[in-house]
Amino acid sequence: MPQSDRSAFISFRVLTFGLLILTVIPLLSKPSMAGRVTFKPPGDPAPRSSSGGASRSPVEVVACSSARRNIDKPVTPVLPATSIGFTLTEYPTVFIYLPETNAQKALFSIQDEDSNSVYQTNITLPTSSGVMQVKLPEEAPPLKAGKNYKWSLVIICTADLEPDSPFVSGWIRRVERSDMMKNHNNQITLSYISKLAENGIWYDTLATLAQLRRLQPNNQALASSWQNLLNSVGLDKIVNEPLIN
Repeated sequence: MPQSDRSAFISFRVLTFGLLILTVIPLLSKPSMAGRVTFKPPGDPAPRSSSGGASRSPVEVVACSSARRNIDKPVTPVLPATSIGFTLTEYPTVFIYLPETNAQKALFSIQDEDSNSVYQTNITLPTSSGVMQVKLPEEAPPLKAGKNYKWSLVIICTADLEPDSPFVSGWIRRVERSDMMKNHNNQITLSYISKLAENGIWYDTLATLAQLRRLQPNNQALASSWQNLLNSVGLDKIVNEPLIN
């Protein structure tokens, strides 16, 4: 082979190899756990409260609805079927699916297991349907490790709170970090989120994944992970609903 042809052939091989590397690197850099964030519930049921009403069961807010087109997706706590989730933080974030509604505000409250009030506040409801978040602020009393707390969101349909105002609720238990979690890098990655989910830390799994999705709204791997997480606890009806606050 003439020297000029050999040089051209080598250049072609080098260029082809370079293009192959450029193609493969992005694939390798995608999170290996994309779409595979599966929650493993710890198996502990929600406590029985004397005040009752603690359930993940969706609530139809007929009196507040501006339209009945979303009636198949009523107000729903974003929780496992056990109605309780664990958290590692003193100030967790609660997620609730809210359909389109005329209601403009709601009462959010936290009680301990003996139904003593820990914190409550009025919140302004988003104007569009989707998954909303309510974060316990740092001015509230911090949740204590090893304790169960009941949160409630009461939809205020009229000028004032009524005895029959629709509400949803669920339970939070703050737990200490396990040795596995203590030794894990706490960077906000899908790997860390998967580890939270594997350890039954529901509220932190959801909040951390939601944070990533807000930072990267066009990331399909994160969207798939969100859908997979909700599907793993039977919340398939709201997997495609947007985060609205």
